[in-house]
Amino acid sequence: MNKMKTIILATALTVLTFGAVAEELSLEDRVSKLEDKSLGLPNGFFINGEIEGYYDDKTYDSGWDSRGALQFGVETSLPDNELNIDWVGGTTTIDSHYALNTADNNKLVEKQLGFGNDTARIYIGETDAQRMGFAKTPKISAPLIYTETNYRIDHREKTVLTFGGWQYDNEFDFDSHRLSKEKPWGVALAYDNNNNVYYGTATVDLGLAEVSYMHITGPEDTNKDDQQGYAIGGSLHRFGVPMLWGVELWDDKNTGTYTEDDRLDYGVMYNVTEAVYVSAHRTENDDLGYDGNYYGVVYNLVTDYDATKRADKQDGLEVGLYYHDKEQTNIATGAYTDHGSQFLASVRYKF
Repeated sequence: MNKMKTIILATALTVLTFGAVAEELSLEDRVSKLEDKSLGLPNGFFINGEIEGYYDDKTYDSGWDSRGALQFGVETSLPDNELNIDWVGGTTTIDSHYALNTADNNKLVEKQLGFGNDTARIYIGETDAQRMGFAKTPKISAPLIYTETNYRIDHREKTVLTFGGWQYDNEFDFDSHRLSKEKPWGVALAYDNNNNVYYGTATVDLGLAEVSYMHITGPEDTNKDDQQGYAIGGSLHRFGVPMLWGVELWDDKNTGTYTEDDRLDYGVMYNVTEAVYVSAHRTENDDLGYDGNYYGVVYNLVTDYDATKRADKQDGLEVGLYYHDKEQTNIATGAYTDHGSQFLASVRYKF
């Protein structure tokens, strides 16, 4: 009897064991099948953006305005090929407060693609790649005011060729840039075929400072002259001073009575700590006749520090306090208005 019990118990354990294994394998199979059917993101897919609460008591009745911007894109390396193209990418953006043209709020904008290699790349679409190298000041909290159809940071439909020592940002950020030490120069050439307008930008790193020149031809069949500008700026980090500085001079060739003066931008940004930076920027003779001083103090709880990025480009929870003081000469009548000073603030999550 004991022998029979032993056989029955052994048989039962065997059945249970193999049953558990069968059930486990069945579960693994089901998981595997689910994984096979799941939607996978392509390699190189990225999402950047920001969600912001912005305080401006002169513009909004409540003082606060909520804003959001999302950039969707994908970029990837390509296998060896006879065209020597080893990279391709594309991106688009939706912005609830599109500063360059508020008529495009909540619309898909800046739709563009790029391809090339480390030496040269081509960008096609609503791109601002033509500006590469020219911007020398971060312009923290300063308004973007441009009235020309074609201007140095526009996102009009165009084709852009860039080449030289650019250390490319594969996520289409052309607001900041870097040049390689081996090839300290870069060129950007662009064409807007809708208006038959050409752009050309050249930047050279002289060691202590970068120098840039940009030229935009006047639209064909118009009397507008070519626009041009010069910029110089640099970093003092090599001297142990965590500061960026820059000066930009722009002549849009407007010869009106109150618009003939060149536009001038100059400013600095200083890192007090890794999390805190201060900025000061001045704009003279912008497209609407404003002269303004713009100051800022920003604290950023950085989520993923990147040593290659400027302080204002770091991801994280950012709290900023800004002080604006501006005046205006009406570009049509010459009437002078002192807009006085104003404090603004923002709470922004950047990712």
